[in-house]
Amino acid sequence: MSAFLIGIITVIIVIAILLLLILINISSQNKSSNKSSNTNISAPKNLVVENIMLPKKISQMDDYSLTKAAKQVFESFKALDYASKSPSKLDKIEWHTWQVSLLMAMFKQNKFLFVSNDDSLFHDLILNSNKNLIVQSTQKIIDKYNNHINLNKSRDELSQDIIWSSREVSILFYYMSKY
Repeated sequence: MSAFLIGIITVIIVIAILLLLILINISSQNKSSNKSSNTNISAPKNLVVENIMLPKKISQMDDYSLTKAAKQVFESFKALDYASKSPSKLDKIEWHTWQVSLLMAMFKQNKFLFVSNDDSLFHDLILNSNKNLIVQSTQKIIDKYNNHINLNKSRDELSQDIIWSSREVSILFYYMSKY
């Protein structure tokens, strides 16, 4: 009878272990499912900045000179007061590739300290955009830049290349101020 009792206890232990393994498997599947759905909802993708191409003159600038030049672009942006303009003014093409190249260099180096976190600088259309839209729009601007930059052009030529809207530049600065 003791062999029969040992057999029953062994079967009960095996069944308990199997049930425990099944519960652990179900629990881990639920956790991984929750993690992936939460990631898609709340966390935007990181920007791809490693492939940003820069004109030779900008890539040769030291950090101080680059930051100083980018800060001047930001000061111009602030002076133009896009926050108070009509939404249609944001679509006006008035920024040139040399200015945007300076900003792209800052993206590549992840140096945004010169941009103040001041919502009054930005139009309501940008302020009311969600984080994912801002990140996606910023990536589209980076991609547009990479597809249109001619690294062989001089500073003067890139300064004549006026293809950037006020909205695009506003989004770049907004991203810099928030993320």
